[in-house]
Amino acid sequence: MGCATSIIRAVASLILGVAIFFGFLFWLLMNNFSDKLLSADFYTGTISGEDAYNRIYSEVLLDEELKETTDDLLGDIKVVTNDEIVELLKEIVPPDYVEAQVEGAIERTVAYFNDDVETLELYVELGPPLDSLKPILFEYIDGRIDGLVEGDPGVPVCNEGQISLVAGRFGAAWSELADGSVPQSIPSLEAFPELCRQLIFDAAFDRLIDNVALGGRVKDGLRGSRSDIRDQFILGDTRGVLKQIARPLATPLMDDAIEQIREELDERDRLDLIHRITDWNDSISEAEVRSELDDGRTQMNRGRKFGKPLALIMVIGGSILMGLVHFPSLAHGLRWPGVALVITGVVFFITGKLLESRVPDWLQDLVDRGAEDVSQIPQSVTGLGGDLLVSFGKQLTEGFAAPSLTLLFIGAILVGASFFVFLVKPFIPGVK
Repeated sequence: MGCATSIIRAVASLILGVAIFFGFLFWLLMNNFSDKLLSADFYTGTISGEDAYNRIYSEVLLDEELKETTDDLLGDIKVVTNDEIVELLKEIVPPDYVEAQVEGAIERTVAYFNDDVETLELYVELGPPLDSLKPILFEYIDGRIDGLVEGDPGVPVCNEGQISLVAGRFGAAWSELADGSVPQSIPSLEAFPELCRQLIFDAAFDRLIDNVALGGRVKDGLRGSRSDIRDQFILGDTRGVLKQIARPLATPLMDDAIEQIREELDERDRLDLIHRITDWNDSISEAEVRSELDDGRTQMNRGRKFGKPLALIMVIGGSILMGLVHFPSLAHGLRWPGVALVITGVVFFITGKLLESRVPDWLQDLVDRGAEDVSQIPQSVTGLGGDLLVSFGKQLTEGFAAPSLTLLFIGAILVGASFFVFLVKPFIPGVK
């Protein structure tokens, strides 16, 4: 009878030990994955830690593969240096605006997975940046014009040859503006008498209007602004002339760029990220993505509702039952649960440390393979996304070691206490 009882206790202890093991595993998964992944702070802190907002300007928007997008954001105005590009982009789409848009998208996503909203709306609002684009770009152009060198126009005489020469130089400078470039220099008008300036302007302006490369909107704008441009020209304000004529010359260029961006947006000037991602990947549709997200949310919330309480019941209840199985032996009732907790703690502590060291490499490989499968995603986007994913993975796995170590210590205390039960047995009737 005693042998059978021992076998039964051993088998029951083994079964309860397995329950404790998997209960603690479930608790770790719920605690580290579910709780963190459904917290907006987890994402916002990680993104800030990777300096992602600055990298959007210094890496992503300077990527050659995104040159067309960057040119659109700059209204197809040709900017000289990368530093100027970054500064202009920061004016058009300020970093704090980007941060607000990203955090808004995160909060909406977290709310969706927490069942606070029914539909996931993952978008970036581009209306305000598009509205500010032209004023900022014209301010940039004006600044470049202010820094121009006024070149020597030659002998300030009003003969036909000199008028034609200077008019041609102005016409060339104006054509550069029409292409989105600011000329390097411009002939000075100060030395010419007023009558000569009138003749030069008329010749230069007529040539510009006759330029077949200019579109109808540009020419209409020039005709509408002719009087203001002519007044600046006759006053001899060389830079003022360029600033005045830049408006009708560059406005259609900017308008076309803005319109091209808006073709990718919805009716509220929002970039729908889910729609954009499915455009990059032809193997899945937006409806399929949303269906999979809905299914994932359902399963996750079902697990959250029952998973953590059940996991705690398995660990705590399993330990208590294991102790009761060995009643009335208090020593065995402490030692067996203690050993089970120690083993579980050691296994998951080691597992956690292994995951901390290996998960980043696994995730990086996953990102690299994903980039190969979706070749249309620019390298800079993949790089930033990969760094964020690796950082997320590190933080998720870092939550394994500390709870496991705590469980190990609790188990060790129980095992240690089992050797000192003789001190308390006289005071507890019914145990041995």
